[in-house]
Amino acid sequence: MSFKNSHITHFIRISVTVCVAIFLLAYAIPLDSDKKIDKGVIKTFIKDTIPVEIDLLYDTDSLPDLYYSYIETPVCEEGICYDLKVHLYWDLLGNFSDYEEVTSDPFTKYEHELFTTEDHHKLRQILADKTSPLANYKPEELVDKSKTLYSPLIDAVVGATYPALKNSVVPGAVYSTHTLWNIVNGSLSTEIKQYTIAHLDDAGITKMAFSKNHDLQMYALRNADKELEGYRDILLQLIVNGEKYVPYFAIAKVDQAMWSDVNFQKSLIEHIETADFELQNEIISGLVSVSIDSSSLSALIKQHPFLKENQYEKFSTVLKNNINGLDKSARQALQKIATDTNNTFAPFAKQLLELR
Repeated sequence: MSFKNSHITHFIRISVTVCVAIFLLAYAIPLDSDKKIDKGVIKTFIKDTIPVEIDLLYDTDSLPDLYYSYIETPVCEEGICYDLKVHLYWDLLGNFSDYEEVTSDPFTKYEHELFTTEDHHKLRQILADKTSPLANYKPEELVDKSKTLYSPLIDAVVGATYPALKNSVVPGAVYSTHTLWNIVNGSLSTEIKQYTIAHLDDAGITKMAFSKNHDLQMYALRNADKELEGYRDILLQLIVNGEKYVPYFAIAKVDQAMWSDVNFQKSLIEHIETADFELQNEIISGLVSVSIDSSSLSALIKQHPFLKENQYEKFSTVLKNNINGLDKSARQALQKIATDTNNTFAPFAKQLLELR
């Protein structure tokens, strides 16, 4: 063999090796791979025989953030089988977080039509719903074989989706939706949650509390140690910034010592402005039986415009119980309110001033 031919052969081998390496990396690495990753913290199987490795991804705070796995699994529908390839992400409790398509193998629907933006949005909603009826259906039960459509792709008739499932699947992607949902919310989800619980520390609990995820927030609320340094900060965070129903469960955990804490009081008083009606009532009720700092009383009076008239009586009770703590600025604020004929709180302000 000549030097020239040997050189060409060597070049080809290197090129092929590089191409294969790039190909494998494209399938095996999540897009954001510049942060710390614990590879293969969970090694398991899906569909009994398909091996899966799940990685633990860290955030910039060097704390666990998400779980990730590259999944490749066969999907068979109406006589056609194909490999479903996807990058999947779960939160720390095994709930669906997101997915990324494999660029070379994007998601397709009936007749090989690519997913639209709306399809991806719907799929994410479906995967995030752990109560989906898809949990109760086997693949062969997804379509009504008595109602058929003709598919030129396979030159045959295919079943129509049951009406009861239409809102639970991406149109034209019934089987792949079902497969993905069961992978995301099946045994992998359970194993992820178990791994997190087994390795969770106080820093992880705090991170959950300060997340924007209501499931993580609720877990932190239920499992945070009351002796934990910063426990009050966790409760305050969940009251002020909790998602959905979290603030109501959080404020129920506030004890008398916390209600009496000047800084804690001040933060809750300032939150009255943006809190909803029910949470405002909880804050006002919590302040009824505690001594309030004079500066906080002034701040409390300023919150009255954000209340409804049926809240005025209890609100006035809080001020009445702390009447001796009203300083000059607080009294001036009440006097201004009392003389404002358009202010519905004016009668209550007059009554408070008469107590001094």
